[in-house]
Amino acid sequence: MHKKTLGIIGGLVLIVALGSAAFLLLSTDTEEETSDAFSSEDSGTVVELTAEEPNDVTSILIENESGSFEVVRVEEGDDENNAVFAVSGWESLPLNTSLLWTLPNNTASLSSVDLVEEDCTDLEKFGLDADNATQVVLYFADDTSYAFRVGNATSDSTYTYFAPADEDTVYTVKTSLVSNFEKAAVDFVSMTILEEPDEDDYPIVNYLRVEREDMDYVFELDYDETADDEDATGGTVAMHVMVSPVPAYLSVDRSTPIVTGMFGLMADSIAVPLATDEDLEDYGLAEPFGTVIMDCDDGNQYVLRFSESFAVTDETEGTQSTYYYAYLEGVDVIYVVTADDMVWATVEPTDVASKLVLATYVWDLGSLQISVADGESFDFSITGSDADDAEVTLNGETTDSERYRQFYSFLLNITAETVDFTSEPTGDVLASVAISTQNDSYSRVFEFYELDDFTCLITVDGQSAYTCRKSFLDVLKSNMEIYEDTDQEFTTNWS
Repeated sequence: MHKKTLGIIGGLVLIVALGSAAFLLLSTDTEEETSDAFSSEDSGTVVELTAEEPNDVTSILIENESGSFEVVRVEEGDDENNAVFAVSGWESLPLNTSLLWTLPNNTASLSSVDLVEEDCTDLEKFGLDADNATQVVLYFADDTSYAFRVGNATSDSTYTYFAPADEDTVYTVKTSLVSNFEKAAVDFVSMTILEEPDEDDYPIVNYLRVEREDMDYVFELDYDETADDEDATGGTVAMHVMVSPVPAYLSVDRSTPIVTGMFGLMADSIAVPLATDEDLEDYGLAEPFGTVIMDCDDGNQYVLRFSESFAVTDETEGTQSTYYYAYLEGVDVIYVVTADDMVWATVEPTDVASKLVLATYVWDLGSLQISVADGESFDFSITGSDADDAEVTLNGETTDSERYRQFYSFLLNITAETVDFTSEPTGDVLASVAISTQNDSYSRVFEFYELDDFTCLITVDGQSAYTCRKSFLDVLKSNMEIYEDTDQEFTTNWS
């Protein structure tokens, strides 16, 4: 710390404030208030306490109930840009620079609202004695300084008692101007774990991968380039697909917080700023309970580790809340995140999977093969990119492309009753649907097995994925017969 810290830690060495100017009144938050010294409702004695430019502040020493720390200027300001400040020693951490700016901005030029008492002999009643006051020294670029004490708030909390370090005269100032000096150093660490990009610069997430100790598989969602084509999907599925533990389409609403939720993720509090390897070990983050990897097309990859959950009880309310410790690799801060925000800690594949079984655009298909036990077998081959130039064959014979489109539209109506990744297929295959695209970018085999008298299990490439009504197979068999023998419309309801 600056050597002049001794002037506020030991008992306040007298430091003379220089200059006088009109007071610029600014709130403790990022929004500016009026530049008047006091509002029209204020009628006290106004005394100019100091008159310097906020950009000329080079450092600030603060001693309050939490301890002592120094705020330093890391970037100079000018007429167009404010200076940038950081907590000394934490310059590498993501800090709330707007909150830090309020410290010089609110007090470099400062006037009182009222003069309360001159030559006060009982500073303790105002919270301005050495044991209770928050002590501050502002240092300026011209090697001058201004030291002051911040005491208790008045009864309505609108004003706070204030005294220069070199005299025992008590003033009131707006509480909003000095309340941030009561904060601990850690309060100036940004709660934003990962900044959210501007809409124009939002990257594509190539993949989102979750690994957890309570899962014996990797949960992975990959970007699906075909989903970016509204003609290909009709806007029915998300931009990502599940590739592990099973292939599946995703619900747009339920998968988006998982895929992009790391952007703009906020902490509830800071557990450890400037965390060490030992801290990571102590908080369960060296070998974490879970890890989230988000890989983006702008070349950035983000790795978020999180601990097992822990509960905190509010003794006043009698309620209990669940939290996780979190660490973003490359940022030496251990955060505390609420269970609601740490969505990757509990997400299951069934939480995000869509019940839509098929979603491939009709003219993207290159082949469609269907077989039903004790029924027909269809082998469609398709070329062409739209209805005008498509050529379709069925079992080697040319078939009407519009009739094929209508039949495939029926297949698109296969909607799962449930998402089921746990049931085991048993018995014979009752039906099979195999699809592949013309560019060979996508292929799937769906097989149907009996679960009970009313329900089928659908596997995708051999892995359990969905259940559907067994009556669907009866309608499928019937529609295949309709296709072969008649021109009547296909049945689309099997409930």
